[in-house]
Amino acid sequence: MVKDNSGHPSLIQVLIVDDEQLVRKGLRMTTDWEKHGMVVVDDAPNGSLGWQKFVQYRPQLVITDIVMPEMDGIELAQKIKEAAPDTAILFLSCHRDFKYARSGIQIGVHDYIVKTDMDDEHMDDALHRVRQQFDRLAARRQAISAAVDSPSSQAHEEGVLGVWLHQDSYAAKQQLLQKLRMEWHWMLSKCYMMYIYFPKKAGAGNVPQLRNQWEHIIAACSGQIGYLQIDDQAAVVVCHQLALSLVQSSLVEMQLKNSGLAWRQSAVINSEADWFRHAEALYRLWEIEASVELLQDTHKEDIIRAIDYIDQHLQEDLRAADVAAEIGVSRSYFSTIFKEATGSSIISFISERKLEKAKELLSATSIRTEEVAEKVGIQDVKYFSKWFKKRAELTPGQYRIQTK
Repeated sequence: MVKDNSGHPSLIQVLIVDDEQLVRKGLRMTTDWEKHGMVVVDDAPNGSLGWQKFVQYRPQLVITDIVMPEMDGIELAQKIKEAAPDTAILFLSCHRDFKYARSGIQIGVHDYIVKTDMDDEHMDDALHRVRQQFDRLAARRQAISAAVDSPSSQAHEEGVLGVWLHQDSYAAKQQLLQKLRMEWHWMLSKCYMMYIYFPKKAGAGNVPQLRNQWEHIIAACSGQIGYLQIDDQAAVVVCHQLALSLVQSSLVEMQLKNSGLAWRQSAVINSEADWFRHAEALYRLWEIEASVELLQDTHKEDIIRAIDYIDQHLQEDLRAADVAAEIGVSRSYFSTIFKEATGSSIISFISERKLEKAKELLSATSIRTEEVAEKVGIQDVKYFSKWFKKRAELTPGQYRIQTK
């Protein structure tokens, strides 16, 4: 647990917002806040007063009902996230409607609990995850602070990029956005992004060793090339189209001197949204390449792109023809090359990715089984439970209990 400057554990301040007085009192009196290093600073009976209390106390965790008078929980959560992106928010609701959970996910809400299912164990799990998130964020801030205090601020900038890509940190993304609106504004017009990486395996090269070479290239093209290291295995180079040929030829030279070095190029970047979208997409492709062992490299990029498309559309009833159309080949040809590369039929592979996603959601969140089923494209929860048990040899509930 992260400690404050005096060496004591940092307490998470909690605000409870609910129009039912019994719920507010019940949470305050029956929850073991001390166990999680938390303290309730106040409560409020509606979103409007909840916002006033938030401005007054600036708590790190807000537990709020969704349907309330004057200002509902969704609007309150939006205002809080705009003002303090790192604040954790836990939704309470009398409804099982998945649209509420989806709204929360879009806002960045930490968890979603149906009141009729709320018990000590359920709340305990949710608060435990909030505590873990808070400790990770606090540790990251300490590391960033140390980097900022060091002679080089470049480490801080690169650290933020790595935090955003590796942890999907909202706060890190906001810091990157600020850089893009100031020093990096040139990256938002007619630019391209190169994701440079070494494979994740023993003996692979070290990206930081390439820094000196990039510094010389950047010096020759001031304001047209930017180099941002992510970690020891990967970095991002952003270049204006005027410097694209130079960057590409430099990468080819580096590949000849550094065995295993590889890179992918984005489409053109002309906005903030483009910058983040392409960075995230290139990172996903790198993750797939690192985690999926292909039997052969023929059609490697097409296969990796296909897997990425599958992962991004697991909530749909995916067909082989849909994936084939995405990479621009016929269904029969795609089915052949996919099985040759992965050793699995496309239908079996999609089913396995859905199973992996369902396991992740069951072990890492407290959303209901119906919602997990919807997120992997299965609308019938009874069928989902049978499907899951057949493949995991446990019911969804049993799997959730074993992995907590």
